[in-house]
Amino acid sequence: MFEYTDPKINELKKKSPQQFKPQTTTASSKLKGKVRVKQTATKFTLEDERIILKEGGKGGGGEYIQFCGITSVERTPLFASNDRLHYLLELSNNLDFIATSILGGDLDKMFLKSENSEDAKCQFFEKNNVIYLIYGVFPDKKGKWFLEQMAKYYSELVRGKDVNNLTKIEKYEINNKFNGYLIFILKEYLQLQDVFSDQEIPYLEDWIRIDYIGLSSMSIGVISHLLDKEGQLNVTVPGEFENIEEETEMKESLLTAKIEAIAANTLGNTGAYPRWIAVKLGFQKYRFLTFKKYQNDYFLSCLSEGNLKKIENLEAQIEPILYHGISTPFSGNLRPFNKLKATIKDLFKNVPEHKFT
Repeated sequence: MFEYTDPKINELKKKSPQQFKPQTTTASSKLKGKVRVKQTATKFTLEDERIILKEGGKGGGGEYIQFCGITSVERTPLFASNDRLHYLLELSNNLDFIATSILGGDLDKMFLKSENSEDAKCQFFEKNNVIYLIYGVFPDKKGKWFLEQMAKYYSELVRGKDVNNLTKIEKYEINNKFNGYLIFILKEYLQLQDVFSDQEIPYLEDWIRIDYIGLSSMSIGVISHLLDKEGQLNVTVPGEFENIEEETEMKESLLTAKIEAIAANTLGNTGAYPRWIAVKLGFQKYRFLTFKKYQNDYFLSCLSEGNLKKIENLEAQIEPILYHGISTPFSGNLRPFNKLKATIKDLFKNVPEHKFT
């Protein structure tokens, strides 16, 4: 049993999750009335399809969370707020592997694009080899605060324990307590609606550098082109090669296979494709894996670094080149795409350092 000095935790320990009510003293009262707080009387359970945190108007603007999860870096599932979206834990581990190995950063966010429902995102936070994630619609700053609170309370519950070797009883007791903390965090979120600014922090760069570009259909790579000559991407392939071209081809094949696995896994489980996945390198410095869907189920994928807002400029320049290749469904014949790949290579030859502005 742990001793908690945080008064909010002491209060939570005295009451069951059903009886618990957030304190009336919030961040806004500490600011002596300078911040207006919206008091929202919202009832919810963790089993709700969507936990509504802010009602949206006709133009949208609502906020909600559909899933909160915890998994270890060693791929041990630790907590899932509901079983419907349990697969997001495995997906997070797969994304984390790509982020830390090939992209050399920390998994940060994934934006999911859906044709049938509202676009949503996953946001991630890692602490002490444990990955925390939330899924839904919410601003980045609120998501970051939420994840940090999850990590704070869960870390206390597992202090001194090996999260990869918890007994069933230990895991049940920890998760039962964490359910209560999670309800507390959600209620605190409701109290902080106007404390957080939703304004984005601008990117440091005014360019985006493309290190890899690929085209696929039905999870089959039809074009792959590795532009990274400086080793920005940590791509290693086994064996020895007679020339650099052969090694590059193997690296392209490896990248394509991993990227297509991520896309197929995400689409199959969520019904949405990842428009982009962000990996944090430092303050406002990111690498991205982006996807753009075209006709006949073709997808353009890019590995890049810099300013994500510039990716649409690249896609706009690539799009006219693609049309003669994607005008018909993929038949399994790669030969027609050889000319298309050569045209894409020529485009990048004319862009210094492969940076688009």
